Amino acid sequence: MCTTWDVYVCDSLTKSKERGVIPSSSIIEAFLSLSPAAGEVVRVYPANWKKQIKAKGRGHTVRCVQRKRNNKNDSDQVTLDAFEVTNVDSVDKVYRIITEHMKLQNINPKACECLNCYIQGNERLEEGQPSQAINLYNQALSIAREDSSGEDRQPRLPEGSILMRRSRAYLKRAANHRKLLQILVKDLADAVPEVTTLKILYQTASTHPSLAPSIYARLAQDSKLHQSKFRSIRYRHDMYEFALLHAAQDSLQATQLLPSNSAAWSLAGQCLADLRKLNESSQYFQKAMELDPSMEKTLRGMMEKNRASQEFIDVARGGGLSADTLRLALDVAG
Repeated sequence: MCTTWDVYVCDSLTKSKERGVIPSSSIIEAFLSLSPAAGEVVRVYPANWKKQIKAKGRGHTVRCVQRKRNNKNDSDQVTLDAFEVTNVDSVDKVYRIITEHMKLQNINPKACECLNCYIQGNERLEEGQPSQAINLYNQALSIAREDSSGEDRQPRLPEGSILMRRSRAYLKRAANHRKLLQILVKDLADAVPEVTTLKILYQTASTHPSLAPSIYARLAQDSKLHQSKFRSIRYRHDMYEFALLHAAQDSLQATQLLPSNSAAWSLAGQCLADLRKLNESSQYFQKAMELDPSMEKTLRGMMEKNRASQEFIDVARGGGLSADTLRLALDVAG
């Protein structure tokens, strides 16, 4: 005898995002992460009943149907129980549905805390606050890893999904560093005098020796200022690359935890491309296409961009540019 729950999650009729309601996708993920043996005992589906549902409120509507089969492959099913809950807007409400209404046992006690941090991190990331999102993802991962180090719980907390989100948060942080980097480079470029201007100053100093000390003093002062600006550029560029390295590490680990997830492989390819690991990036794009052929058009274009960039880098290196100078130039230019 096999008893299962089919759970259907319908989006709220109202625009509840501004009211602090978590999205229906997070409701689905909460059911999967909180339920014991998710995918066998509990199956969760997105639904659309907007014409039928007239309930007012800010949350989503959830329908739960309990069925009984003689075995997993038996097509004959008997409905034992069914109910509907409206205004489901949080992980805590999902937990109450599972424990109080569905009366399922052995619910992972760490899951609610982990999922709340994860979902709050998603909200901060969507609001353009990557640092706050990263802090929340760190908390979620700490809980997930602490939980997985103990008994073998089923299901596992969504460590792979959290890593993918944290990777995207680090990419957003890197993008912010890159914007500041471009501003600093432009500021330095505007401050450094043209070659013709320097020639005129040196000619003036040679022609009028009495002016030479003040001219050289001004050039020395400007030089110190330029050096300070360049140090700021190097620091910001290091911060940019540091964020990219974290993004790449998270995305690569996510492919190990979610080997069948094409989005994880595509994300890893993007991170590696940003780090100028272009050949490795294309390998990850290739794997993503194998898992999801619908991504081929987009990823083929990115692989072609990788190939062209690699050719340019090879030519530039052959021309004598150092690796550091080339990397900085490419990162500023984008």
